[in-house]
Amino acid sequence: MIDTLLAAASVKAIEDIMTKAAVPYEIRKDEETDFFYGVWNDAKEEDRNLAMRQARPAIERILSKEAYAYRAKEGPLIIRFNYLKRKIEKDSFGEILLERPEFDWHISISVKNDPKVLSSMTIADRVRYINHGEIVNVFNEIDDFGERIFQLPCSNDYFRDMNEVLLSFEPYQKEDWMVKLKEEDFLYGKLITPMLRVIGIEMKRLCNRHPEAPRKLIDYFYGTYDYYFIKPIDNSKVTRIGAVNPHGNLGRIPHSSNHDTPKVDFPTELLEVRFATEDHGELSKNTIQFNFDKGWAVCLRIYIDEDKLEERDFRTSVYLPVTPFGSYRDQVPWDEK
Repeated sequence: MIDTLLAAASVKAIEDIMTKAAVPYEIRKDEETDFFYGVWNDAKEEDRNLAMRQARPAIERILSKEAYAYRAKEGPLIIRFNYLKRKIEKDSFGEILLERPEFDWHISISVKNDPKVLSSMTIADRVRYINHGEIVNVFNEIDDFGERIFQLPCSNDYFRDMNEVLLSFEPYQKEDWMVKLKEEDFLYGKLITPMLRVIGIEMKRLCNRHPEAPRKLIDYFYGTYDYYFIKPIDNSKVTRIGAVNPHGNLGRIPHSSNHDTPKVDFPTELLEVRFATEDHGELSKNTIQFNFDKGWAVCLRIYIDEDKLEERDFRTSVYLPVTPFGSYRDQVPWDEK
């Protein structure tokens, strides 16, 4: 979930830093800007002050690594908001975009409450097909995630196996499935865990057959804009900073091939598919983990929305269990009051 007030404070901090450095900037005016500034204007003064204390030192540290942000002679620094629910910029994971098109320089900054969460993945459209009053197939439109992510269609085996799992619902009327979904043995034993096994087998099949698949997976969930993320830690009064820089856009040094922010290579091989490990060492029933080379790992979690049992609304989240090896990590103390 996006920390909207922190996003607005971060842009306010960028404005202030650029003004003091005499660097012209331009904030793109659109519904995204109106939304975030509306959040800022509606917030209490004490909440705005806290958000600025959290954001300003982190933004200063990030911009200290971005020499292109200060290139004042070539035109204004372009600042844009990118609220993920509307996803205006589809190639970016972050909610704040900084650009200098004349240098082909663009970075993003993410201010999610949980910076590990990347995106979501559909499993199936919950459409009921009725033929002469008889339910023919409860889940008929199974998502082809291979085509969507890799431009490589999933196999017939995947559709067959996923359909068999999803049709566990077919014998039940609405009132019955709402009860069944509250039964852990049914929810995990018949649905979520088997669904994850089917996805894991198909992901392994796609990656083994297509060498470009691991990189395409990262490109799909991260986008082509490399990004920093910031996250305030209340009990320590610090803001943590991290970065994922596979494209090498972060920390670029003008007239040099070097980077002030470490670059991490894209994965080329899927090494392992397994169920993730929970906090106490037990294997997860609702999360599968894909481990790649170059220090990358991606987790897929499936869960049921308790408020939408009637719709059998399976939610999925894709997240990063660890930051890739070689990525930049830092933390800065909050500004004093």
